[in-house]
Amino acid sequence: MAIDPATLFTSVKTAYDIAKGISSLNTTVERNEAVSKVLEILLSVQSDALLMKEKHSLLLSEIDNLKKEISEFEKWSEIERQYELKEIAAGVYVYSYKKTDKTTEPSHWICAKCYSERKKSILQRKNKSTDGTMYICHTCNSEIMDHSQCEHYSPPSSGGRSVISSGWNGL
Repeated sequence: MAIDPATLFTSVKTAYDIAKGISSLNTTVERNEAVSKVLEILLSVQSDALLMKEKHSLLLSEIDNLKKEISEFEKWSEIERQYELKEIAAGVYVYSYKKTDKTTEPSHWICAKCYSERKKSILQRKNKSTDGTMYICHTCNSEIMDHSQCEHYSPPSSGGRSVISSGWNGL
């Protein structure tokens, strides 16, 4: 049930008007009935005020939660700007760190699955073989094979150019 502040003020005004008129009542019964009515109205006002306070607290809590969510979205948005999707082998994608003059982090890849869940999980080299280098995501346990350093590897094309960043040999 929604409580309107105007309704509370109207109830308080009614109780005040009744209380003000009690002294003009002639019999004890009339006075007792009026006092009873005032008390009934005041209890109702108190109950409604407590409900309003509870709702107010819930709304403040919801505002805090929404502010936290906005902050998390803003933080993730900043992280998103630092990465670009790369195809390291046919159908194998990672998010590659965009190295600039102002960045201090070393070149690295993050897991595409975790990235889609707004998690930054850096891929770690698991092992290296003649077939390529195996990377693992320790957050979701995905394994990714990078064949780009193999002799028999031919990179996927994207408009006639390689989509693997040149000069970077993995982790």
